[in-house]
Amino acid sequence: MKKNRFDISLVTGASSGIGRHLSIELSKTSSLVYLIARNKKELAVTAEMMTSPSEIVVADLSTQAGLTKVIELINNQHIDLLVNNAGFGSGGYFHERRIEKEMSLINTNVSAVVELTHSYINQSISSERKGVVLNVGSVVSFFPRPSNTTYAASKAFIRSFTDSLNRKYKDYGILVSCLYPGLTFTNFFEDPDSLRKHTILGQEPEHVAKVAIKGLNKNKRVIIPGFKNKLIIFLGKYLYKYF
Repeated sequence: MKKNRFDISLVTGASSGIGRHLSIELSKTSSLVYLIARNKKELAVTAEMMTSPSEIVVADLSTQAGLTKVIELINNQHIDLLVNNAGFGSGGYFHERRIEKEMSLINTNVSAVVELTHSYINQSISSERKGVVLNVGSVVSFFPRPSNTTYAASKAFIRSFTDSLNRKYKDYGILVSCLYPGLTFTNFFEDPDSLRKHTILGQEPEHVAKVAIKGLNKNKRVIIPGFKNKLIIFLGKYLYKYF
């Protein structure tokens, strides 16, 4: 196994989808990957698919207890790469959604990212070492989504948060990058297999993960997997207001 700059990595939301495949990809060159998620059984599945040792940490990042567990890990271990991937989406119009569900989404998609990143950057600065943060955003962060308002807004926060952090902490040798996947065939959708048959826009999580790690190794601040997603982002940034 070839050792690289991400010798020890920590991945949230590692029990499925993009998080699982980021963990698998990192295991090809890392000596240890910490796998964080709520589902211990699915984390074990991820661990079995990896080529280097892993450590499973069961934590619900929408709760303070879960956050505290991961923050303590960050503060007491030398983590080369923090991947903020944990998150979930919501469907339906805002007034139809239960507010408890919307607040749980914000806690996981936004608050947890802020707290974990804050701990990681402070730890990196105090120990005078370089570090890397990968935040997983979404192409929906570039344009309004009336049918999943809070999710789109949470990803817009991640986009601005990442950009602002990188502008400051690059002077400390800390890279903060954002991955912008588009439609990805994961359990985010109820029936990803059916979705594969009816769209040409989607990508497999394995591909997204490979593009992400390749981008990090090139010190990219913005990582967009595939031309179609680049086009969607362009349209979202410049043309959505005309529709």
